Amino acid sequence: MTSTRIAPFGRDGLLELALTPLFGGMAEQDLHSLLATAQTEAHPDGDILFARGDAASRFFVVLDGHVELFVEEGGRKSVLEVAKRPSVLGEAALFIDGKHPNSARVVGYAKVLSVPAAPFLAGLDDRFDLALRMLRSLSVRLRGLVGQISELKLKSTAQRVAGFLLGLTTKTEGPAVVRFPYDKRLAAEALGMTAESLSRALVRLAAVGVESRADNVVAIADIEALRAFCIEEVGL
Repeated sequence: MTSTRIAPFGRDGLLELALTPLFGGMAEQDLHSLLATAQTEAHPDGDILFARGDAASRFFVVLDGHVELFVEEGGRKSVLEVAKRPSVLGEAALFIDGKHPNSARVVGYAKVLSVPAAPFLAGLDDRFDLALRMLRSLSVRLRGLVGQISELKLKSTAQRVAGFLLGLTTKTEGPAVVRFPYDKRLAAEALGMTAESLSRALVRLAAVGVESRADNVVAIADIEALRAFCIEEVGL
């Protein structure tokens, strides 16, 4: 990874951890002690943070950008998630068999905090509150995965795409214009559908004021109407 930029984790990095379930709210002195050997890394598109079966010698916190989590088996690839800030990646492997159960690849660009496992785990031995934080972080990830499974089983393709679009804006009412943060093929895989199904869903969403434009831009006429569509029982 010759194009990867690496820097020591410093004071500026503390602010970037404020939103993470694992580190948010911790005292600055505790963070410095726990992350003394951590580094911030800026990765270009396609960099592999870890591969399935690799020893979990470190875990990562996404500070910016996107990371694709996937599994490849028998020549087929399944996208589990496209993680963004403030996701924690690879920490579960530290407590199972020490090997990553999936792979992680940078999409476009990503800035991550790389945390060596050994000193971090040593810190957990001395601090029960840190162990509870790690458990809380794992619980947040599990809740997210359960939510994804529920979406796949209970929502139509159009509803799943609608929910994805709503997640791209902070507005809660009125119109909005959003852009896919990565290519539509990857978005489709993360939503559990084909690229063709995603395109058809966007066409169907025109009935509730969604307009697909050039350059991966989508216009939403009424956020509240689209949110209502996401919870309706529809046969789309």
